[in-house]
Amino acid sequence: MTAPLSIVLCGDTLPVQRLDDVSASTRAVFEIAANGDLSLGNFEIPLTRRGAPVQKLLNIRACPSIADSLATLGLDVATIANNHAVDYGIDGLVDTAMHLESAGIKVIGAGPDLQSAARPFFTEHNGRRIGMIAFSCLTPTGMTASSERAGIAGLRIETGYDIDPWYQMEEPGDPSVIRIRTRPRDDDLTDAVLRVTDAKAHCDILIVSLHWGFGSGEELAEYQRPLAERLIEAGADVIHGHHPHAIHAFGYYQGKPIIFSAGTYVGQQVFLDAAPAVKRLWAGMSADGFLTTLIYGEDAAPLITLRPTTLDEDRLPRFVAGAEFEAILERLRRLSADQGAAFLSNGEIITVRPQ
Repeated sequence: MTAPLSIVLCGDTLPVQRLDDVSASTRAVFEIAANGDLSLGNFEIPLTRRGAPVQKLLNIRACPSIADSLATLGLDVATIANNHAVDYGIDGLVDTAMHLESAGIKVIGAGPDLQSAARPFFTEHNGRRIGMIAFSCLTPTGMTASSERAGIAGLRIETGYDIDPWYQMEEPGDPSVIRIRTRPRDDDLTDAVLRVTDAKAHCDILIVSLHWGFGSGEELAEYQRPLAERLIEAGADVIHGHHPHAIHAFGYYQGKPIIFSAGTYVGQQVFLDAAPAVKRLWAGMSADGFLTTLIYGEDAAPLITLRPTTLDEDRLPRFVAGAEFEAILERLRRLSADQGAAFLSNGEIITVRPQ
C-alpha cells in the first residue's frame, strides 16, 4: 500500500517584515504548509537593495534582511514567475532567487535564460515523483526570459477588442458594449505545451503554476479556462493559479482541479511607501485566501480540502470561522457554479469534488 502524499498550495505571498515572532493564529496557518509533504506558493516581492525600478505600473521590494525568517512561511517551493519579481530588474530577480534558496525554499519560474526559467522542479515523496513548473501570463516589458535573456518564464497574452460599430454610431463612447478578447500567443502556448508534456513524462503528478487573470474582483479573463484546459490536455494534473489578490473560482477539467486564484497568503506590501493611487489600489484588494491541500492515496484523483483564511492587522493569515467562513464558502460556490466544482463544509474545512 502506498503511503498518503499531501501537497499544500498557497496564494500570493508578499512579506516585508521579519516573520520570527508571528502570532499563534498565524503560526497555525503556516504549519499547514510546513506539515505537508510538499508545499508551493507564489512569492511576489523582490528581496533586493540592488537594481533600479523598471518602467511599469508599480514597483515594490522588501529588505533582504527578512530572508532568513522566511522558513516560517512553511513553503518548500516558490514560483517567482510573476509581474512583481522583476520590479527592480534582473539584478533584483537574481537577488530574490538567491535569498529564497538561502532560506531553504526552492525557486521555479525564473532563470538566466528561458530553458532555465521554465525548467521543472522534481522531487520524490512516499513513492511518487512530483513535478512543478511555472509560467507568468503577466509579462512586464523586457522581463521575460529568452534564449539570450534572463527573466521570468513568460506565457504572453494577446489582447483585442470587439466593438459593435452600429451601436457606437448612435452611442459613441459607451464602454459597456466593448468586449475584451484575450488569448495566449501561439508560439508561447506551443512552447508551454511541449514543456508540460515533457515534464509529465518524468513524474507521476505535475503541478503547473500560473500567474494570470486580472484585478481583485470576480471575473476571469477570456483566455484562462481555455489555457488551463490545454495545459491539462498536455499533462498537467493541477493548475495552481494566482495574481488577482482575491479568491476566484475553483474548477475541474477532465477530473483535474483548476485553482483560478487562491487569494492572498501574506499581504504586507500595503506597509510600503506608495503614491495615493497605489494605496487606493491596495485598499481594494481582498484580504481573503485559502490553502489547498491535495491528499493522494491509492486513487489517482486526490482528496482536496480548502482552509479559508483572511489577513490580520499585521497582514498575516489567520483561519476564519463563523460568518467570515460562510462568506468565503458562498463566494466559492457562486463563482464556481459553472466551473464543475462542488463544495462540502464542516464549518472549518471545505472539501472540493467534481460536480
